[in-house]
Amino acid sequence: MDAIRRTNVSSMGSGNVGDQLIVIHTLITSLLSVLYALFFLLRLFLLSDSSRNNFFTSSFSMLALLLLCGVQLALSSRINRRSTQKKIELNQGNDHSNSVANYLVNVMLEERRADDIRIGHLDHFLDVQFGKAMEHFLPMYLDFARFSAITDGKNALLSLLSNFAAYLVIGARALYGVLPIGDVLLYAGSVTRAMSDLQTFLATGSEFDYINSYLSTYEDFIAQPSMAYDGTLPIEKRDDGQYEFAFHDVSFSYPGTNIPVLEHVTLSFAVGEKTALVGRNGAGKTTLIKLLCRLYEPTSGYITLNGIDIRKYSYKEYTQAFSVVFQDFHLFSLPLDENIAAGTEIDEAALQSSLAKVGLTDRVQQLPQGVRTRLYNNNGSGVDLSGGEAQRTAIARALYKDAPFVILDEPTAALDPIAEAEIYKQFSQMTAGKTAVYISHRMSSCKFCDRIIVLDHGRIAEDGTHDTLLANHGIYANLYETQAQYYT
Repeated sequence: MDAIRRTNVSSMGSGNVGDQLIVIHTLITSLLSVLYALFFLLRLFLLSDSSRNNFFTSSFSMLALLLLCGVQLALSSRINRRSTQKKIELNQGNDHSNSVANYLVNVMLEERRADDIRIGHLDHFLDVQFGKAMEHFLPMYLDFARFSAITDGKNALLSLLSNFAAYLVIGARALYGVLPIGDVLLYAGSVTRAMSDLQTFLATGSEFDYINSYLSTYEDFIAQPSMAYDGTLPIEKRDDGQYEFAFHDVSFSYPGTNIPVLEHVTLSFAVGEKTALVGRNGAGKTTLIKLLCRLYEPTSGYITLNGIDIRKYSYKEYTQAFSVVFQDFHLFSLPLDENIAAGTEIDEAALQSSLAKVGLTDRVQQLPQGVRTRLYNNNGSGVDLSGGEAQRTAIARALYKDAPFVILDEPTAALDPIAEAEIYKQFSQMTAGKTAVYISHRMSSCKFCDRIIVLDHGRIAEDGTHDTLLANHGIYANLYETQAQYYT
Protein backbone atom coordinates (compact mmCIF):
# COMPACT_ATOMS: atom_id res chain seq x y z
CA MET A 1 0.00 0.00 0.00
CA ASP A 2 2.89 2.34 0.73
CA ALA A 3 4.24 1.77 -2.78
CA ILE A 4 0.81 2.57 -4.23
CA ARG A 5 0.64 5.77 -2.19
CA ARG A 6 4.10 6.88 -3.35
CA THR A 7 3.18 6.14 -6.96
CA ASN A 8 -0.03 8.11 -6.62
CA VAL A 9 1.84 11.06 -5.10
CA SER A 10 4.34 11.00 -7.95
CA SER A 11 1.48 11.54 -10.39
CA MET A 12 0.85 14.90 -8.71
CA GLY A 13 4.35 16.12 -9.56
CA SER A 14 6.04 16.50 -12.90
CA GLY A 15 6.49 12.78 -13.26
CA ASN A 16 4.80 12.14 -16.59
CA VAL A 17 6.08 11.06 -19.97
CA GLY A 18 4.82 14.21 -21.72
CA ASP A 19 6.97 16.46 -19.53
CA GLN A 20 9.94 14.19 -20.06
CA LEU A 21 9.55 14.35 -23.85
CA ILE A 22 9.41 18.16 -23.70
CA VAL A 23 12.61 18.19 -21.65
CA ILE A 24 14.34 15.86 -24.11
CA HIS A 25 13.26 18.12 -26.99
CA THR A 26 14.70 21.16 -25.17
CA LEU A 27 17.96 19.30 -24.52
CA ILE A 28 18.35 18.41 -28.18
CA THR A 29 17.47 21.85 -29.56
CA SER A 30 19.76 23.68 -27.11
CA LEU A 31 22.63 21.29 -27.89
CA LEU A 32 22.20 21.77 -31.64
CA SER A 33 22.11 25.53 -31.15
CA VAL A 34 25.38 25.37 -29.17
CA LEU A 35 27.06 23.29 -31.87
CA TYR A 36 25.98 25.77 -34.54
CA ALA A 37 27.32 28.72 -32.51
CA LEU A 38 30.64 26.97 -31.86
CA PHE A 39 31.03 26.19 -35.55
CA PHE A 40 30.39 29.87 -36.34
CA LEU A 41 32.92 30.96 -33.69
CA LEU A 42 35.64 28.64 -34.99
CA ARG A 43 36.94 31.42 -37.27
CA LEU A 44 37.23 33.76 -34.27
CA PHE A 45 39.44 31.24 -32.48
CA LEU A 46 41.70 30.95 -35.52
CA LEU A 47 42.11 34.71 -36.02
CA SER A 48 45.36 36.13 -34.61
CA ASP A 49 47.93 38.85 -35.36
CA SER A 50 51.46 37.58 -34.76
CA SER A 51 52.94 40.95 -35.76
CA ARG A 52 51.86 42.38 -32.43
CA ASN A 53 53.18 40.93 -29.23
CA ASN A 54 49.89 41.33 -27.36
CA PHE A 55 47.71 39.00 -25.29
CA PHE A 56 44.50 40.07 -27.04
CA THR A 57 45.91 39.57 -30.54
CA SER A 58 47.02 36.01 -29.79
CA SER A 59 44.94 32.85 -29.60
CA PHE A 60 45.62 32.72 -25.85
CA SER A 61 42.97 35.38 -25.26
CA MET A 62 40.33 33.13 -26.79
CA LEU A 63 41.62 30.14 -24.82
CA ALA A 64 41.37 32.22 -21.64
CA LEU A 65 37.81 33.23 -22.56
CA LEU A 66 37.00 29.59 -23.24
CA LEU A 67 38.46 28.58 -19.86
CA LEU A 68 36.48 31.30 -18.07
CA CYS A 69 33.27 30.16 -19.76
CA GLY A 70 34.04 26.58 -18.76
CA VAL A 71 34.47 27.58 -15.11
CA GLN A 72 31.20 29.52 -15.25
CA LEU A 73 29.36 26.52 -16.69
CA ALA A 74 30.86 24.18 -14.08
CA LEU A 75 29.73 26.47 -11.28
CA SER A 76 26.26 26.82 -12.83
CA SER A 77 25.99 23.04 -13.18
CA ARG A 78 26.88 22.58 -9.52
CA ILE A 79 24.32 25.20 -8.47
CA ASN A 80 21.62 23.56 -10.61
CA ARG A 81 22.33 20.11 -9.17
CA ARG A 82 22.04 21.44 -5.62
CA SER A 83 18.77 23.16 -6.50
CA THR A 84 17.35 20.01 -8.09
CA GLN A 85 18.35 17.84 -5.14
CA LYS A 86 16.74 20.27 -2.71
CA LYS A 87 13.59 20.28 -4.83
CA ILE A 88 13.46 16.47 -4.84
CA GLU A 89 14.00 16.30 -1.08
CA LEU A 90 11.32 18.94 -0.53
CA ASN A 91 8.67 17.05 -2.49
CA GLN A 92 9.57 13.62 -1.16
CA GLY A 93 9.52 14.97 2.38
CA ASN A 94 6.00 16.32 1.90
CA ASP A 95 4.34 13.22 0.42
CA HIS A 96 1.70 13.04 3.14
CA SER A 97 0.80 16.74 3.15
CA ASN A 98 0.68 16.84 -0.65
CA SER A 99 -1.60 13.79 -0.67
CA VAL A 100 -3.94 15.34 1.90
CA ALA A 101 -4.07 18.68 0.08
CA ASN A 102 -4.66 17.03 -3.29
CA TYR A 103 -7.41 14.81 -1.83
CA LEU A 104 -9.18 17.78 -0.24
CA VAL A 105 -9.05 19.77 -3.48
CA ASN A 106 -10.58 16.84 -5.37
CA VAL A 107 -13.30 16.47 -2.73
CA MET A 108 -14.20 20.15 -2.96
CA LEU A 109 -14.32 20.05 -6.76
CA GLU A 110 -16.24 16.78 -7.25
CA GLU A 111 -19.85 17.38 -8.24
CA ARG A 112 -21.08 14.18 -6.57
CA ARG A 113 -19.88 15.46 -3.19
CA ALA A 114 -21.51 18.89 -3.51
CA ASP A 115 -24.80 17.85 -1.84
CA ASP A 116 -23.07 16.44 1.24
CA ILE A 117 -20.83 19.49 1.55
CA ARG A 118 -23.72 21.96 1.29
CA ILE A 119 -26.27 20.13 3.43
CA GLY A 120 -23.69 19.15 6.03
CA HIS A 121 -22.06 22.60 6.03
CA LEU A 122 -18.70 20.94 5.49
CA ASP A 123 -17.18 23.81 3.52
CA HIS A 124 -15.62 25.44 6.59
CA PHE A 125 -14.39 22.10 7.93
CA LEU A 126 -12.72 21.23 4.61
CA ASP A 127 -11.23 24.71 4.42
CA VAL A 128 -9.72 24.27 7.89
CA GLN A 129 -8.30 20.85 6.99
CA PHE A 130 -6.80 22.26 3.80
CA GLY A 131 -5.30 25.10 5.82
CA LYS A 132 -3.67 22.61 8.20
CA ALA A 133 -2.10 20.78 5.27
CA MET A 134 -0.87 24.08 3.86
CA GLU A 135 0.57 25.12 7.24
CA HIS A 136 2.78 22.04 7.20
CA PHE A 137 4.47 22.47 3.84
CA LEU A 138 4.01 26.16 3.01
CA PRO A 139 6.99 27.31 5.16
CA MET A 140 9.17 24.73 3.42
CA TYR A 141 8.11 25.94 -0.01
CA LEU A 142 8.73 29.56 1.02
CA ASP A 143 12.19 28.54 2.18
CA PHE A 144 12.75 26.83 -1.16
CA ALA A 145 11.54 29.95 -2.96
CA ARG A 146 14.19 31.99 -1.13
CA PHE A 147 16.79 29.37 -1.97
CA SER A 148 15.72 29.45 -5.64
CA ALA A 149 15.94 33.25 -5.71
CA ILE A 150 19.52 33.10 -4.42
CA THR A 151 20.33 30.33 -6.91
CA ASP A 152 18.91 32.33 -9.81
CA GLY A 153 20.87 35.36 -8.64
CA LYS A 154 24.12 33.39 -8.63
CA ASN A 155 23.45 32.05 -12.13
CA ALA A 156 22.60 35.54 -13.37
CA LEU A 157 25.82 36.96 -11.89
CA LEU A 158 27.93 34.22 -13.46
CA SER A 159 26.22 34.79 -16.79
CA LEU A 160 26.86 38.54 -16.53
CA LEU A 161 30.56 37.98 -15.83
CA SER A 162 30.98 35.62 -18.80
CA ASN A 163 29.14 38.04 -21.09
CA PHE A 164 31.34 40.91 -19.88
CA ALA A 165 34.46 38.83 -20.52
CA ALA A 166 33.22 37.96 -24.03
CA TYR A 167 32.63 41.59 -24.98
CA LEU A 168 35.97 42.61 -23.38
CA VAL A 169 38.07 40.05 -25.23
CA ILE A 170 36.31 40.37 -28.59
CA GLY A 171 36.20 44.18 -28.35
CA ALA A 172 39.91 44.33 -27.54
CA ARG A 173 40.73 42.06 -30.50
CA ALA A 174 38.76 44.43 -32.72
CA LEU A 175 40.63 47.46 -31.34
CA TYR A 176 43.93 45.79 -32.14
CA GLY A 177 42.73 45.06 -35.68
CA VAL A 178 42.38 41.29 -35.41
CA LEU A 179 38.79 41.55 -36.69
CA PRO A 180 36.59 44.34 -38.06
CA ILE A 181 34.83 46.61 -35.53
CA GLY A 182 31.51 45.76 -37.18
CA ASP A 183 31.93 42.09 -36.25
CA VAL A 184 32.16 42.70 -32.49
CA LEU A 185 28.43 42.46 -31.85
CA LEU A 186 28.15 39.49 -34.21
CA TYR A 187 30.84 37.42 -32.50
CA ALA A 188 30.12 38.59 -28.94
CA GLY A 189 26.42 37.85 -29.48
CA SER A 190 27.32 34.37 -30.72
CA VAL A 191 29.41 33.73 -27.60
CA THR A 192 26.68 34.90 -25.24
CA ARG A 193 24.09 32.91 -27.22
CA ALA A 194 26.24 29.78 -26.99
CA MET A 195 26.68 30.32 -23.25
CA SER A 196 22.96 30.88 -22.79
CA ASP A 197 22.14 27.69 -24.69
CA LEU A 198 24.70 25.74 -22.67
CA GLN A 199 23.16 27.04 -19.46
CA THR A 200 19.74 26.02 -20.77
CA PHE A 201 21.15 22.59 -21.58
CA LEU A 202 22.53 22.18 -18.05
CA ALA A 203 19.37 23.53 -16.37
CA THR A 204 17.19 21.27 -18.52
CA GLY A 205 19.39 18.32 -17.61
CA SER A 206 18.72 19.08 -13.95
CA GLU A 207 14.99 19.30 -14.71
CA PHE A 208 15.27 15.92 -16.45
CA ASP A 209 16.76 14.47 -13.25
CA TYR A 210 13.90 15.97 -11.25
CA ILE A 211 11.23 14.50 -13.52
CA ASN A 212 13.03 11.17 -13.65
CA SER A 213 12.97 11.01 -9.86
CA TYR A 214 9.16 10.84 -10.16
CA LEU A 215 9.11 8.44 -13.09
CA SER A 216 11.48 6.12 -11.24
CA THR A 217 8.69 5.67 -8.68
CA TYR A 218 6.48 4.25 -11.44
CA GLU A 219 9.31 2.04 -12.66
CA ASP A 220 9.93 0.69 -9.16
CA PHE A 221 6.22 0.01 -8.71
CA ILE A 222 5.89 -1.77 -12.06
CA ALA A 223 9.04 -3.79 -11.37
CA GLN A 224 7.67 -5.15 -8.10
CA PRO A 225 7.04 -8.87 -8.38
CA SER A 226 3.46 -10.01 -8.12
CA MET A 227 2.56 -11.21 -4.65
CA ALA A 228 0.23 -13.76 -6.22
CA TYR A 229 1.83 -16.83 -7.75
CA ASP A 230 0.92 -17.04 -11.44
CA GLY A 231 0.68 -20.61 -12.61
CA THR A 232 0.88 -21.93 -16.14
CA LEU A 233 -2.00 -24.38 -16.43
CA PRO A 234 -4.77 -23.32 -18.84
CA ILE A 235 -8.40 -23.49 -17.79
CA GLU A 236 -10.15 -26.35 -19.53
CA LYS A 237 -12.74 -24.95 -21.94
CA ARG A 238 -16.01 -26.75 -21.20
CA ASP A 239 -19.41 -26.18 -22.74
CA ASP A 240 -21.16 -28.03 -19.91
CA GLY A 241 -20.00 -25.56 -17.24
CA GLN A 242 -18.52 -28.33 -15.10
CA TYR A 243 -16.34 -26.14 -12.92
CA GLU A 244 -16.31 -27.16 -9.26
CA PHE A 245 -14.59 -24.89 -6.73
CA ALA A 246 -13.71 -25.97 -3.20
CA PHE A 247 -12.18 -24.39 -0.09
CA HIS A 248 -9.91 -26.62 1.97
CA ASP A 249 -9.41 -25.44 5.58
CA VAL A 250 -8.91 -21.84 4.39
CA SER A 251 -8.05 -19.08 6.86
CA PHE A 252 -7.28 -15.47 6.04
CA SER A 253 -6.02 -12.36 7.82
CA TYR A 254 -5.42 -9.02 6.15
CA PRO A 255 -1.76 -7.94 5.79
CA GLY A 256 -0.46 -6.16 8.86
CA THR A 257 -2.90 -7.78 11.26
CA ASN A 258 -3.20 -11.14 12.99
CA ILE A 259 -6.96 -10.89 13.40
CA PRO A 260 -8.53 -13.67 11.29
CA VAL A 261 -11.34 -12.67 8.92
CA LEU A 262 -11.96 -16.28 7.90
CA GLU A 263 -11.07 -19.35 9.97
CA HIS A 264 -10.82 -22.95 8.78
CA VAL A 265 -13.42 -22.64 6.03
CA THR A 266 -14.09 -25.86 4.16
CA LEU A 267 -16.83 -25.90 1.55
CA SER A 268 -17.49 -26.62 -2.11
CA PHE A 269 -19.77 -25.08 -4.70
CA ALA A 270 -21.68 -27.70 -6.65
CA VAL A 271 -21.92 -27.20 -10.39
CA GLY A 272 -25.12 -25.38 -11.37
CA GLU A 273 -26.05 -24.68 -7.76
CA LYS A 274 -27.39 -21.28 -6.63
CA THR A 275 -25.85 -20.47 -3.25
CA ALA A 276 -26.62 -17.57 -0.91
CA LEU A 277 -23.95 -16.28 1.49
CA VAL A 278 -25.47 -14.50 4.48
CA GLY A 279 -24.31 -13.19 7.82
CA ARG A 280 -23.84 -10.04 9.83
CA ASN A 281 -21.54 -7.25 8.69
CA GLY A 282 -17.91 -8.30 8.98
CA ALA A 283 -18.72 -12.01 8.92
CA GLY A 284 -16.32 -12.52 5.98
CA LYS A 285 -18.73 -12.92 3.06
CA THR A 286 -17.07 -10.55 0.59
CA THR A 287 -13.61 -11.65 1.72
CA LEU A 288 -14.50 -15.26 0.91
CA ILE A 289 -15.54 -14.22 -2.59
CA LYS A 290 -12.37 -12.22 -3.15
CA LEU A 291 -10.31 -15.21 -2.09
CA LEU A 292 -12.20 -17.32 -4.61
CA CYS A 293 -11.43 -14.74 -7.33
CA ARG A 294 -7.75 -14.67 -6.25
CA LEU A 295 -7.88 -11.00 -5.34
CA TYR A 296 -6.43 -12.22 -2.03
CA GLU A 297 -4.35 -15.28 -1.21
CA PRO A 298 -5.26 -17.52 1.76
CA THR A 299 -3.13 -17.15 4.88
CA SER A 300 -3.43 -20.91 5.27
CA GLY A 301 -5.27 -23.67 3.46
CA TYR A 302 -5.95 -23.68 -0.28
CA ILE A 303 -8.68 -23.48 -2.91
CA THR A 304 -9.14 -25.89 -5.81
CA LEU A 305 -10.82 -25.87 -9.20
CA ASN A 306 -11.77 -29.36 -10.34
CA GLY A 307 -9.36 -30.77 -7.77
CA ILE A 308 -6.34 -28.64 -8.76
CA ASP A 309 -4.92 -25.84 -6.60
CA ILE A 310 -6.07 -22.60 -8.25
CA ARG A 311 -2.56 -21.12 -7.91
CA LYS A 312 -1.37 -23.58 -10.55
CA TYR A 313 -3.66 -22.04 -13.17
CA SER A 314 -2.77 -19.06 -15.31
CA TYR A 315 -4.13 -16.08 -13.36
CA LYS A 316 -5.51 -14.36 -16.47
CA GLU A 317 -7.30 -17.50 -17.61
CA TYR A 318 -8.55 -18.27 -14.12
CA THR A 319 -10.29 -14.91 -13.74
CA GLN A 320 -12.11 -15.53 -17.02
CA ALA A 321 -14.18 -18.11 -15.15
CA PHE A 322 -15.97 -15.43 -13.12
CA SER A 323 -18.64 -12.82 -13.75
CA VAL A 324 -18.69 -10.64 -10.64
CA VAL A 325 -20.67 -7.65 -9.40
CA PHE A 326 -19.09 -6.37 -6.19
CA GLN A 327 -21.03 -4.13 -3.84
CA ASP A 328 -18.52 -1.34 -4.55
CA PHE A 329 -18.60 -1.79 -8.34
CA HIS A 330 -17.45 0.97 -10.68
CA LEU A 331 -18.65 2.18 -14.06
CA PHE A 332 -16.44 4.32 -16.26
CA SER A 333 -16.85 7.54 -18.19
CA LEU A 334 -17.11 5.61 -21.45
CA PRO A 335 -20.01 4.75 -23.78
CA LEU A 336 -22.60 2.47 -22.19
CA ASP A 337 -21.91 -0.43 -24.57
CA GLU A 338 -18.17 -0.30 -23.84
CA ASN A 339 -18.90 -0.29 -20.11
CA ILE A 340 -20.93 -3.47 -20.47
CA ALA A 341 -18.67 -5.22 -22.98
CA ALA A 342 -15.51 -4.08 -21.15
CA GLY A 343 -13.97 -3.29 -24.53
CA THR A 344 -14.56 -1.91 -27.99
CA GLU A 345 -15.32 -5.23 -29.70
CA ILE A 346 -19.01 -5.60 -28.95
CA ASP A 347 -21.40 -8.47 -29.63
CA GLU A 348 -24.65 -6.58 -30.28
CA ALA A 349 -26.88 -9.60 -29.71
CA ALA A 350 -25.26 -10.39 -26.35
CA LEU A 351 -25.39 -6.70 -25.42
CA GLN A 352 -29.12 -6.38 -26.11
CA SER A 353 -29.81 -9.66 -24.31
CA SER A 354 -27.96 -8.47 -21.19
CA LEU A 355 -29.82 -5.15 -21.21
CA ALA A 356 -33.16 -6.92 -21.56
CA LYS A 357 -32.45 -9.31 -18.67
CA VAL A 358 -31.82 -6.44 -16.27
CA GLY A 359 -34.72 -4.34 -17.57
CA LEU A 360 -32.68 -1.51 -19.13
CA THR A 361 -33.86 -1.74 -22.74
CA ASP A 362 -36.47 1.04 -22.51
CA ARG A 363 -34.15 3.32 -20.54
CA VAL A 364 -31.35 2.90 -23.08
CA GLN A 365 -33.69 3.81 -25.93
CA GLN A 366 -34.34 7.13 -24.18
CA LEU A 367 -30.64 8.03 -24.04
CA PRO A 368 -29.38 10.63 -26.56
CA GLN A 369 -27.19 8.16 -28.45
CA GLY A 370 -28.64 4.88 -27.24
CA VAL A 371 -25.98 2.37 -26.21
CA ARG A 372 -23.29 4.74 -27.52
CA THR A 373 -24.17 7.37 -24.93
CA ARG A 374 -21.21 8.22 -22.72
CA LEU A 375 -21.75 7.79 -18.99
CA TYR A 376 -21.10 10.54 -16.47
CA ASN A 377 -20.26 14.14 -17.06
CA ASN A 378 -16.47 14.05 -16.66
CA ASN A 379 -15.88 15.65 -20.05
CA GLY A 380 -19.12 17.61 -20.22
CA SER A 381 -20.93 15.30 -22.64
CA GLY A 382 -22.12 12.32 -20.61
CA VAL A 383 -25.26 11.37 -18.71
CA ASP A 384 -25.60 10.41 -15.06
CA LEU A 385 -27.34 7.18 -14.09
CA SER A 386 -29.39 6.73 -10.96
CA GLY A 387 -28.07 4.33 -8.34
CA GLY A 388 -30.48 1.62 -9.46
CA GLU A 389 -29.65 2.10 -13.15
CA ALA A 390 -25.93 1.93 -12.40
CA GLN A 391 -26.44 -1.30 -10.46
CA ARG A 392 -28.46 -2.82 -13.32
CA THR A 393 -25.68 -1.82 -15.72
CA ALA A 394 -23.11 -3.57 -13.52
CA ILE A 395 -25.25 -6.72 -13.51
CA ALA A 396 -25.60 -6.47 -17.31
CA ARG A 397 -21.80 -6.35 -17.56
CA ALA A 398 -21.54 -9.55 -15.54
CA LEU A 399 -24.16 -11.28 -17.70
CA TYR A 400 -22.49 -10.13 -20.91
CA LYS A 401 -19.23 -11.79 -19.89
CA ASP A 402 -21.12 -15.11 -19.81
CA ALA A 403 -18.69 -16.80 -17.43
CA PRO A 404 -19.56 -20.19 -15.86
CA PHE A 405 -19.43 -18.82 -12.30
CA VAL A 406 -21.57 -15.79 -11.41
CA ILE A 407 -21.06 -13.81 -8.19
CA LEU A 408 -23.49 -11.08 -7.15
CA ASP A 409 -22.53 -9.14 -4.01
CA GLU A 410 -25.51 -7.06 -2.81
CA PRO A 411 -26.76 -6.73 -6.41
CA THR A 412 -30.10 -5.12 -5.55
CA ALA A 413 -29.09 -2.74 -2.74
CA ALA A 414 -29.87 0.34 -4.87
CA LEU A 415 -33.03 -1.02 -6.55
CA ASP A 416 -36.59 -0.12 -5.67
CA PRO A 417 -38.84 -2.98 -4.41
CA ILE A 418 -40.48 -3.55 -7.81
CA ALA A 419 -37.17 -3.62 -9.68
CA GLU A 420 -35.72 -5.88 -6.99
CA ALA A 421 -38.64 -8.30 -7.33
CA GLU A 422 -38.11 -8.40 -11.11
CA ILE A 423 -34.43 -9.22 -10.65
CA TYR A 424 -35.31 -11.99 -8.18
CA LYS A 425 -37.84 -13.48 -10.59
CA GLN A 426 -35.27 -13.51 -13.39
CA PHE A 427 -32.44 -14.70 -11.16
CA SER A 428 -32.76 -18.34 -12.21
CA GLN A 429 -33.04 -17.36 -15.87
CA MET A 430 -30.04 -15.03 -15.69
CA THR A 431 -27.86 -17.73 -14.15
CA ALA A 432 -29.28 -20.72 -16.01
CA GLY A 433 -26.64 -23.39 -16.54
CA LYS A 434 -24.18 -21.55 -14.31
CA THR A 435 -22.95 -21.83 -10.75
CA ALA A 436 -23.98 -18.73 -8.82
CA VAL A 437 -23.17 -17.19 -5.45
CA TYR A 438 -25.41 -14.48 -4.11
CA ILE A 439 -24.57 -12.22 -1.15
CA SER A 440 -27.34 -10.21 0.41
CA HIS A 441 -28.57 -8.82 3.72
CA ARG A 442 -32.17 -9.21 2.54
CA MET A 443 -33.17 -12.63 3.75
CA SER A 444 -36.18 -12.83 1.42
CA SER A 445 -33.80 -13.10 -1.54
CA CYS A 446 -32.39 -16.36 -0.19
CA LYS A 447 -35.64 -18.18 -1.00
CA PHE A 448 -34.58 -18.16 -4.66
CA CYS A 449 -31.38 -20.10 -3.88
CA ASP A 450 -30.79 -23.85 -3.68
CA ARG A 451 -28.46 -23.54 -0.71
CA ILE A 452 -27.75 -21.04 2.05
CA ILE A 453 -24.42 -20.72 3.87
CA VAL A 454 -24.36 -18.64 7.05
CA LEU A 455 -21.04 -17.09 8.08
CA ASP A 456 -20.47 -15.93 11.64
CA HIS A 457 -17.19 -14.43 12.85
CA GLY A 458 -15.33 -15.89 9.89
CA ARG A 459 -16.62 -19.44 10.28
CA ILE A 460 -19.37 -21.44 8.60
CA ALA A 461 -22.10 -21.53 11.22
CA GLU A 462 -24.97 -23.04 9.19
CA ASP A 463 -25.41 -24.67 5.80
CA GLY A 464 -28.69 -25.84 4.28
CA THR A 465 -31.86 -24.88 2.45
CA HIS A 466 -34.19 -22.05 3.40
CA ASP A 467 -36.78 -24.35 4.98
CA THR A 468 -34.18 -26.44 6.82
CA LEU A 469 -32.44 -23.45 8.36
CA LEU A 470 -35.73 -21.89 9.43
CA ALA A 471 -36.64 -25.12 11.16
CA ASN A 472 -33.29 -25.15 13.00
CA HIS A 473 -34.10 -21.82 14.69
CA GLY A 474 -30.49 -20.72 14.43
CA ILE A 475 -28.72 -17.60 13.16
CA TYR A 476 -30.44 -17.64 9.77
CA ALA A 477 -33.88 -18.04 11.29
CA ASN A 478 -33.18 -15.16 13.66
CA LEU A 479 -32.03 -12.89 10.81
CA TYR A 480 -35.00 -13.86 8.65
CA GLU A 481 -37.60 -13.41 11.37
CA THR A 482 -36.07 -10.10 12.49
CA GLN A 483 -36.60 -8.68 9.02
CA ALA A 484 -39.94 -10.39 8.49
CA GLN A 485 -41.55 -8.81 11.57
CA TYR A 486 -41.41 -5.39 9.90
CA TYR A 487 -43.53 -6.66 7.01
CA THR A 488 -46.36 -8.11 9.11
